[in-house]
Amino acid sequence: MIYDRFENLHLYCQPGTRLHRALVHARDVARSVADGRMDIDGDRLYASVSTYETGSREERRFEAHRKYIDVQVLLEGEECIDVSLDRDLPTLEAYDEKRDVMFLNSPQHAASLPMRPGWLAVFYPHDIHRPGCHLLGKRRVRKIVMKVAVE
Repeated sequence: MIYDRFENLHLYCQPGTRLHRALVHARDVARSVADGRMDIDGDRLYASVSTYETGSREERRFEAHRKYIDVQVLLEGEECIDVSLDRDLPTLEAYDEKRDVMFLNSPQHAASLPMRPGWLAVFYPHDIHRPGCHLLGKRRVRKIVMKVAVE
């Protein structure tokens, strides 16, 4: 997992890598695109932009992926993303290969990452996370999630 501000982008990946391309796209291009999916390199690298309202922790579920790294960046608003290092959480919803997601029961302990524009969070397939939670109450957010294939 990576959690930082864009000003430190150079610390995490080399220019030209798929992860670097995803982070630069999220930083520089995303604000001007409409909600929906945008292919950058087919299924190997794409963006999903959405607008929604944050929810309570009870309304949100922990998730994990297998085929993609999630790069999550808020374009507007603020939210909290909870993360867990626990690897043995009971499954709420079995892995869906087409959507590349499985949902897990909440762990006993989790850390919370406040997210605001200019900040980034990168979740590798082994990073269990619960996005879209209230930070300081219900907020309308606009977010880009870059999907980076791990192949």
